[in-house]
Order: sequence, then C-alpha cells, then structure tokens
Amino acid sequence: MIVFRDQFEKFPIGDLPFDYTAVGEYHCLDLPALPGGWAEVTNHTGWGRLANWQVVLDGDRRVMQQARLRKEGMPMLAAGDPRWRDITLRVEVRLLAAAAEAGVAVRYQNNRTHYSLRLDGQGRVRMIRRRHEDKAVLAEAEWKPDFNRYHEVRLDARGNRIEAFLDGAPLFEVTDEHLTEGAVALLANGPARFAAVEVETEEGEAARVRAENERAQAELAEARARYPQPTLWRRIETPEFGTGRHVRFGDVNGDGRMEILFAQHTHMLNGGDFCMLSCLTMMDLDGNILWQWGEPDRGRGVVPSDMAVQIHDVNGDGKAEVVCCRNFEICILDGATGELIHSAPTPEPGPMATWLKEDDLFRIPGDCVSFADLRGIGRRGDIMVKDRYSNVTAYDENLNRLWRFHGNTGHFPAPADIDGDGRDEVMIGYTMVDDDGTALWRIEVADHQDAIAIAPIDPARGEPLIALACGEGGTVVCDTKGHVLWRDLTGHVQRLTAARVREDAPGLQIITKTFWGNPDIICVYDAKGNMLDTMELPGGGAVLSPVNWTGRPPELLLTSGSLRLGGLLDGRLRRVVEFPDDGHPTLCAEALDLTGDARDEIVLWDQDELWIYTQDRPAEGEALRPRRQPHYNMSDYRAEISVYEEE
Repeated sequence: MIVFRDQFEKFPIGDLPFDYTAVGEYHCLDLPALPGGWAEVTNHTGWGRLANWQVVLDGDRRVMQQARLRKEGMPMLAAGDPRWRDITLRVEVRLLAAAAEAGVAVRYQNNRTHYSLRLDGQGRVRMIRRRHEDKAVLAEAEWKPDFNRYHEVRLDARGNRIEAFLDGAPLFEVTDEHLTEGAVALLANGPARFAAVEVETEEGEAARVRAENERAQAELAEARARYPQPTLWRRIETPEFGTGRHVRFGDVNGDGRMEILFAQHTHMLNGGDFCMLSCLTMMDLDGNILWQWGEPDRGRGVVPSDMAVQIHDVNGDGKAEVVCCRNFEICILDGATGELIHSAPTPEPGPMATWLKEDDLFRIPGDCVSFADLRGIGRRGDIMVKDRYSNVTAYDENLNRLWRFHGNTGHFPAPADIDGDGRDEVMIGYTMVDDDGTALWRIEVADHQDAIAIAPIDPARGEPLIALACGEGGTVVCDTKGHVLWRDLTGHVQRLTAARVREDAPGLQIITKTFWGNPDIICVYDAKGNMLDTMELPGGGAVLSPVNWTGRPPELLLTSGSLRLGGLLDGRLRRVVEFPDDGHPTLCAEALDLTGDARDEIVLWDQDELWIYTQDRPAEGEALRPRRQPHYNMSDYRAEISVYEEE
C-alpha cells in the first residue's frame, strides 16, 4: 500500500522559505511549514544568500530543484514517518551538472544519520551509511548519466537488507544492522531535480506504524496532563525600541522586582560580526519606561551577534549599574536613572586570531561584557571586555586595566574559582586563564567555542567539570586541569545546557543543539557522555533554556515560542507543554523567575511586543529555586546551568 506520495503540486513555484544567516542561531524565524510534511533539514549557505531549494516547472509538472553547486555540505529535504522500517522508496532524479551528486535517503533519523543512495555526474553510484562522523561506503557501481531525462531510483529496505535499483535494473544489495527505522529524504550537492516521490509498504507494516504512533500520542497526552498550562501574565508593547535577543533583566531601582533593558545596535565594518550599542531603554514589568539612553530605531533590533551590555552592581554600593560599550567607550550608567557615572575608551585592537579584521578600526566596538572576581574582593566587580574572537581585556570597577588575553577567545568567557583561592579563573575559548591573565592550560579543539558550562556535572567526581559547545569540534567535557573526559561529534554544536532533566541518570545532563550546516539536532547525554536521547527539530528551536515549571526537578527545556514546533520539552525530548494560539510573538524566548515564586516564567518577544507567561496553577508543595547563571553575565552565547542544592 502507498503510505506517502508527492509530486509537489501543492507547492507554489519559487524558492522554499529559507534563512541561512546567523540570526537563526538564537532567534526563531518560524518559517511556514512546507506542504506534504517536507522540511529543509540543512542550512548550508546559498550563493548570495539564495535559496538552495525551489520548485520549478519541468515541462508540464512541478519538480523540486536543488540549484546550488557546493564544495562542502549536502542540502537535504526530509519527509515521512520516523518509525518506518520496511518500505520501498521510489523517486525520479535528474542530474543537471556533471559535478553534481544527488540521491535519496532511507532510515533517515537526522541530517547526519541515514542510508543514502547517491548518483554523481561522473558515472558513479554509491550506497553510504552515515552516523554522524561514522561514514561508510556500503556498495558502489557504475552508471551512465543522461542529463536530459529523469532516472528512477528505487530502494527496498527490509530488515537489515537494502536493495537498490536504477531505472528498474538492480544495482546492488547491502546488509547492515546499524539503522533500523526512519523517514526518507532528498539530497543534492549540485544542480539536480526530483519528481514523483512515493513510499510503499505492506499493510502489516503500516498497521505497526499506526499503532506505535497512537501509543506514543497516548503517552504524550498523559505526560502533558501532569504539567501546568501557560497563562498570560503580562503583555507589554515595545514600539520603536524593541529588539531581538538583546534583552537584559535586573532589579535597577531596588523594588525587589526585575526590570527589563532593551538594547539596540548599529553595524560596523562587515555587518553582523561587529555591532555597537546605539540605544538603551529601561522598562519595568508594568510597561513603564524608566529611562532611555540614545534614540530608538525599530530597524536596529535584530542582530546575529552578541551585545556588550549588562546589568550589575559592579562597584558594590548595593545599587545596580548598566555597563556597556557605546561609541568606542566603556560606559557605566546609573541603573535607576541612566545617567553616565564613568567611561573610558574601549581597548585598542590587538592581534587578530581569525580572518575577521577588527583591527581595521582604531578601537574595538565591544563584542560582549562579563564580570569576574579577579582581585579577590569578594564580589564580581572586575569587568572583561571582549572583541569578536581574538582578545579579552580585564578592568577593575574604575576601568583601570588589569590584563589582556590574546588567543582563540570563542564567544563568551566563563568565570569560576577553580583552585579555591578566592579569585576567579576564567575559561576563555579553550584556554583556562588565571586571575592575573596567565594561561594555565589549553585544550586543542577545532573551530571556536560557542558555549561553556562549569558545573557539578558528575557527582562521582566531587569537583566541577567543564562542558563546551565547540562548533565543528562537537561537545567536549573536561576536568578543571584540562583533561578531556569525553567528546562527541554531532555537527556544529551551538547551544549547551547543563541541568537535571531526567530522573533516571545521576548528576546533571548535558543537552546540546547544532546549527550550521546540519542544524537542529538535539542530544541529551548523561554525566559520563552516554547519549540518552536525540531528536531533530527542524526550525523549531533557538534556545535550550532550563525551565523550573513545576517547582522541582526534573526540569523542562524551552526551545521557542513557535506554535508548530516550539514549547517545552522534557528530558525524553517530548513536547509536553505547548503555547496557546493567541497571537504571541515567537522571535525570541527566555525563562526566568519574574513573579518571585521560584518557578520560571516564559518570556516571548519580538521587536513590537513582549509577552510573559506563568503557570495556570500554584506549585504542589514548596517550590525549590535552582542555582542558575547570574543575570549579570547574560549572553546569546553562554551555556545555561541549573543546579539544585541536593546536587
């Protein structure tokens, strides 16, 4: 029986909705769903930011076309049921370039785990098994490409056997036991067209899939019933001064409640890599503007980089200040009034560790600001200002320079008193830096660091561990001496959270999410590095914030405000809390306690509005408050940590 058939008639002619920019690292662009359940599951950058996939007319029928010739990466479209096992897949494929390779995949689990049959324009056809970095050619044959017509590719997957056919003739048969079930996909690294996709299976297999899906839906409904529902607590308009991810929270007027700081930017040099603060707007939770510094501009809100601004009592007087970089100055403002207290020039450019030429400027704009206790004064009153990827400069609260570090800085430093001397060491990129700026040790990992968590991950070790999201270098966990304990390569690991999200694993779990090239793969690991669960969530998540939704662990994970794919996941990666269909914004999302009951509220916002959701019922028993990353060290690129005292 046919369980899936698509000839792309429901697609409009033209490009599929896409975004291959860094904006999607921490913003949910909430692109519309594609007809037929298809999803673009890769985000390899197109030429000039052009779409990889489009629907075109070939004669009198619609076909799916991948138009870009790529030296690296394999753009993919996926569809179907992840529980399919024994199926026959038929697809018509037409190559349009001798340098192209195109084909189909079965047992598709994510964009880095599947079996694929690939035809190239040089006359080679291969069957490849991929499980992340484990790639194996299972069979290979020759064929004669005819660029003027479509070739029918057929894959019969039954148990551990896959038979491949081309234009009705057998190619080869492979036996492999690594992947037992999954959806289907189209793939091409160069110009190619696809038509008439069809999946067939036996009635018994279709019945099995239906039964398993019904059982999973029943279990999900039971799990959802155990959690409070989101109810709207505040809705605040942010005309003109609204922003993307660059919102900060802190009590600036001493009333015991959080205020909200909205930061806008202006571009420097090559756009999104170098941004400078242009306007700040401080607002309370009732929507009253307390002060504004600069002139707002709605077009200056969403940027694909960090922003050098924080709320923190940096001078220890019991009142919060705003510390930021603006107009090539480090500025300290009175948090309650916005009045300038003190300023000093931002650092001059140092040696560049990457191809980004920030030294073309006479001073750095300031990529991020963070705080540590480098002098042993009993509070984090020392200021670190980073350029994009190459240098970190430390200052005291009076903006006297303490030291400068040069190297592969990654995105956001992580301070912690590693040796117990009352002074913070700082993990900068892959280097542990002492309180005086001296490098203590470094681990060798490719790419740059995207997030760092220093936390009591493994209770058996009796000391904090350091977990890093290392981009193309994967996920790395090491001890405080720099010894790597475990590592996993699952793509460009962009986001990392250390929290208790499972009851069946001791200590904290490490949850990661990928972005560039092969995005949206979420993995849950135990403290030893064993993968507990994984899923692909195409376009549905931009953050992995831990959420104390019930008042007790295990916690949930906030992905985004998207109606279709967002919400809160449990530790088994089931979407157990959904947001209501009430018109709420979906661009940005964050979780923190704003009502004071120890449980988290969910903040959803875009450039026009900010909505805050809380629970629709009181906590059962006394709500526990986890220890989190401090609000004064907020960044798009920090890891999230959530620890309960029992841990």
